Amino acid sequence: MEKRISTRDLAAIKRTAMNVAPIMAKRNKAKEMIEKYTEEYNQHEKTILNYESGIIAQTGLRTEQVVTKVTEPTGKLDKNGKEVKQTKYVINPNVRFDSETSEYVVTVKDETDNESAPVAEGDKEVAPVEQPVMDEPVAEEVAEQPEEVFENSFQF
Repeated sequence: MEKRISTRDLAAIKRTAMNVAPIMAKRNKAKEMIEKYTEEYNQHEKTILNYESGIIAQTGLRTEQVVTKVTEPTGKLDKNGKEVKQTKYVINPNVRFDSETSEYVVTVKDETDNESAPVAEGDKEVAPVEQPVMDEPVAEEVAEQPEEVFENSFQF
């Protein structure tokens, strides 16, 4: 493909490139920062999931879905004159205490339920996270497929 550009058009392109260059530099820098922070975010998320794996296995929920961190001022000052704050982890509304069994009951969406109650996360309401369902072929379906389907399959 060949495209012809006049000398005036080329001059206009150069002027536009000159005007856009600082904005393009900012855009490229922002893109680098996004990539850097996305990588950092993913590392933190992986670490958090490693810590929470037992909780997730037991309850099906992440810690932030069961409890919320609340920081309250105590009304006292430290030696530097800064206000001392107290941190508490408050139970969310989807968790209730059953006094008969002396256990906490976590309300989790059952697979047979069509409706799901929202789970409180901080000051906002968030719907529970849906887990993807993997569709795996049934053994009979695999057996019915002709052999040539499996010719290009990986061999273990």
